[in-house]
Amino acid sequence: MAPVKSKELAEILGITQRRVNQLTKDKVFERNGGYFDLAQSVQAYVTYTSAENDELRQEKILHERAKRRKAELELGRLENRLHDAADVELLLTGMLVTFRNRILGMAPKIAPRIIGVKNLAEITETIDIEAREALTELSEYDAAMFSGEMDEAN
Repeated sequence: MAPVKSKELAEILGITQRRVNQLTKDKVFERNGGYFDLAQSVQAYVTYTSAENDELRQEKILHERAKRRKAELELGRLENRLHDAADVELLLTGMLVTFRNRILGMAPKIAPRIIGVKNLAEITETIDIEAREALTELSEYDAAMFSGEMDEAN
């Protein structure tokens, strides 16, 4: 056992005396009668800093994963494969409101054309044409709607 004072231990480890006192308080070092066992203290410090470095490495790994995920999301947005939920909701709401209005407007539009028509096939065809037009309009989705490119083009 090579006993050393806190000042000597600090010089050997390349840290401040204040840091030695803090690590003693944190129970990394053991003080015995005002002295520290040099070998035991050096081993304790190496173990402590190794654990600290492992935690730091883990934090850096998590940070790099988060940065990569953020970059992937941004790339998805730039490639127009990923869209903000609010944009999707706004676009779909608009499309569905238009579709709803189109469907609700079918009866008043069709009724005058089929009044007095007795042929069921002709009535069915008229209704079918209007329904298909409404569905075609709904199917005219364009990915540019999400990026605002259509607004810029108009």
